[in-house]
Amino acid sequence: MQWLDTWIRRDLRERRAPGEPPRALGLLEPAQRDLLARWVRKDHPSRTRQALLREAGAADIECAEALCDRLLREGWISRRERLSGGSWQWQSVLWRDLPALKRLLGVGSRAERDAARERLLEQATAWAAARHGADGADAGFDLELEQAVGGLREEPSLRVEALETRVQLLRALAAWRDARTSGSRRDFALHAGAHTKSVGAADWKWLERGFDLERLGIRGFAPLMWLSGEATLCWGARRLDLRCAGFVGIALDDLARATAIDPPPANWWLIENRASFERQAAALPGGHLLAWLPGRPSSQWLDTLCRLSDLAPAPLLVSADADPAGMDIALTVGREWERRRMAWSPHRMGLAEWSQAAQHWPLNDYDRALLPRLLQRDDLPESLRALGELMLREGRKAEQEAWL
Repeated sequence: MQWLDTWIRRDLRERRAPGEPPRALGLLEPAQRDLLARWVRKDHPSRTRQALLREAGAADIECAEALCDRLLREGWISRRERLSGGSWQWQSVLWRDLPALKRLLGVGSRAERDAARERLLEQATAWAAARHGADGADAGFDLELEQAVGGLREEPSLRVEALETRVQLLRALAAWRDARTSGSRRDFALHAGAHTKSVGAADWKWLERGFDLERLGIRGFAPLMWLSGEATLCWGARRLDLRCAGFVGIALDDLARATAIDPPPANWWLIENRASFERQAAALPGGHLLAWLPGRPSSQWLDTLCRLSDLAPAPLLVSADADPAGMDIALTVGREWERRRMAWSPHRMGLAEWSQAAQHWPLNDYDRALLPRLLQRDDLPESLRALGELMLREGRKAEQEAWL
């Protein structure tokens, strides 16, 4: 080919093909087309070799070199090259008709991408807000969804495609939670996409930052329920006496198959803080069947607890932190007892414990957003309402380990 070279110095030239840039893009291999779309997305009139190869990644250096040579031959770029060791090495490329190339690749302009980004965020914000007050709503989870959408708005460098993926993950996560599904991370990836590797490593880390995936039934290992009390769990003729240890961890799948609890407890007692649970298990009064409540419980954990309560109906005591999240957790579990027409009550998480605690932890933004929603609920017990109103006035919260 007859090149057109513009000499900048004896060892530096700018090379391009003759004629105007083409009006059509030749057939590209999928890997090359994807890489080219990434290269042109930044709207820069020129790109350095270092930047282009960095975007290609170590595994695609050969693909990047071949693509650059092709773009030069077809007239899409001019290329600045330096003489080094007797051979010419390219240093940077200049796009000759970037808008046309972007249109052919289906990559919009910055303004178009900004508009698409804003549409996605507005739709996601409206969807998250519409969930509040729905039947069976989980105020804590819905607030986490809202905050996750807000966090996406604060990442302006996130590509539109990546933003769309994360919005879709939020919708998949909500559908998973609403259906009370449980399973492995591979199961969730298959639920969210076309295969078990649909969720990439970066997206898993992003989900982990915003959500307790174990609570939402997305597990890495077999989930357990930790129990203590003077009771024997039965699976037909097979029996497990809880009194053989201070407390026992049993897989949820195994507990779901239990057939009886002997003798039935006088009370079920749930304690949120693990240290408090272990302390109370060591000196548990007779009649209580105690379980560690792992924060906001997963749907599988809660379903298993309800299955056990059907085998041995008894009133429920819930001891959670004296903070907005603790109130929400207590309501979540208490709602299941109300559905079964059994009594439940908050236990040792009221004004007396909160006011005597030496802790003075300030409410954070999440707490201040959640508290008003909880106080609007008609099913909020009066003891929790009084606690919530005082927390809102005083601006502080406390953890139950300080007193239980």
